Amino acid sequence: MKSYWGIFKMEFKGELQYRAKALSGIATQLFWGLLQIYLYTAFLNSGSVDGFSISQMVSYIWLGQAFFALRYVTMPKRVGKEIVNGNVCYKFVRPINIYNQWYVEGIGQKFAATLLRFLPIIVIGFLLPGNLSLSLPVSVGAFFLFLFGLILGLLMSHAFAMLAVYLTFKTLSEKGSIGIVSAIVNMFGGLFIPLPLLPQALQDVLKYLPFSFITDLPLRIYIGNVGIVDGLVLMAIGVVWLIAIIAIGKLLIGGALKKTVVQGG
Repeated sequence: MKSYWGIFKMEFKGELQYRAKALSGIATQLFWGLLQIYLYTAFLNSGSVDGFSISQMVSYIWLGQAFFALRYVTMPKRVGKEIVNGNVCYKFVRPINIYNQWYVEGIGQKFAATLLRFLPIIVIGFLLPGNLSLSLPVSVGAFFLFLFGLILGLLMSHAFAMLAVYLTFKTLSEKGSIGIVSAIVNMFGGLFIPLPLLPQALQDVLKYLPFSFITDLPLRIYIGNVGIVDGLVLMAIGVVWLIAIIAIGKLLIGGALKKTVVQGG
């Protein structure tokens, strides 16, 4: 555990140096947040859709943008290139589990990127006037369950990222692998379209799939669209999914490492 904590701190501190990147990210999230709010307001001009009101939608969007770096599925830096150019062979001599190392590296990077971005967006969201402003959580209990949901979403998003690492071993295409995985996860997780705006039959299926635990569920608990009791049940399902996806990822990557052939001198 001490080794993994050291890896986490190293990646966390390294990511904190990218302040210019964080500033551009904040500007981008604010722009897209406003764009989505105006777009989806047109769909909610009657006031609400299946109990999903304009006020809830606005908070859903702002929270999603504030914690975008936490939710977006992306591989740890350097991992894809190490696999493609063969430098991954140097990992084999280290007395540490490669899957765990890459997983912790990615968590550290995403956590640091989120800390650099989320607070300005939250503050601006609260200060905006009228129907553009971010609302307070519906209750203290909902807020703490929302925080737990963010942690679960972070762990889940990177578990999916590790599946993209496995695909990179098989295809030697870093961008193609992460592109496939992130497109599926982000589409069905609420990153592009809030799930409450989808047909109810589709919502009933997606809420039990692992994608919704990354983005949709924590945000809906915060705004009160999902109650605390239902949220706890769904969170338990999410933990089971997380364990399963990590186990599958470890099995796949472990098999890929055994078959890895590095050419060159």
